[in-house]
Amino acid sequence: YYVRVAQRWLDTGVWYTERQLAGSYQTQTLVDNLYPPHALYLFLPFIWIPYPAWWLIPFALVGYALWRLRPHAWSWPILALIVALPKTPAAILYGNSDLWMLAFTTAGVLWAWPAVFATFKPSLGFFALVGTHRRSWWLAGVLLAIATLPQLPLWLQWPTVVANSSATLEYSISMVPFVAFPIVVRLAASTRPPVSFPPALAARVRFGFR
Repeated sequence: YYVRVAQRWLDTGVWYTERQLAGSYQTQTLVDNLYPPHALYLFLPFIWIPYPAWWLIPFALVGYALWRLRPHAWSWPILALIVALPKTPAAILYGNSDLWMLAFTTAGVLWAWPAVFATFKPSLGFFALVGTHRRSWWLAGVLLAIATLPQLPLWLQWPTVVANSSATLEYSISMVPFVAFPIVVRLAASTRPPVSFPPALAARVRFGFR
């Protein structure tokens, strides 16, 4: 579906359909595109990248985070519970875009700046905040904003498309634990983390789990 939307844009310049712009509509899964225009930068490369990479890249990031941070044993039941939640296998099996929100949050936990790309899915966009304590995040945000300038006509359409749809922000709430997986790993890290939380927050975390 994501590749099809990107290919349609590449072939015709259509990111949102006339149906979405004309008036109120009942949102249909795998039919209606509600993603903001800059999500194109995620979807477009997969026209040429072999499709298994859609899964392999997020899994590789999560695996590296687990290896690098080595979370304490107290977090293992929490991580296992997240994996066991009903929505988790479905998101992985069908390659839902939440898989990439997981990837961006994981990379944000490790290096801060990639978290800015979690804004590709506004209903989970608050996960982008995990990188705000580093200047690299703000620089990445500026560069991403500049990269979206050619998409200005689509950005002008996006609020109308969202307002016309029947979708609500609540539909992604069930995926919050899945995307928060790397945050639990980071809070439970037993090794020196590659990035640090602000001092006040770090002190509270150390005190809480001492």
